[in-house]
Amino acid sequence: MSTPTSASTTHRCPECDDLERGRKLAAAARDLSRVTDFNVLIARHRARHQPE
Repeated sequence: MSTPTSASTTHRCPECDDLERGRKLAAAARDLSRVTDFNVLIARHRARHQPE
């Protein structure tokens, strides 16, 4: 099952990668509040991507 914040496209940008990395680090640290913050940042950032 895919979520709005999962990597579902082949196009990647450095900011997407940085945000994904931050979310994974927060999850590893079990900081659920920070994971949620990253989810919001990722969704906002991806909404600015132009459709291909």
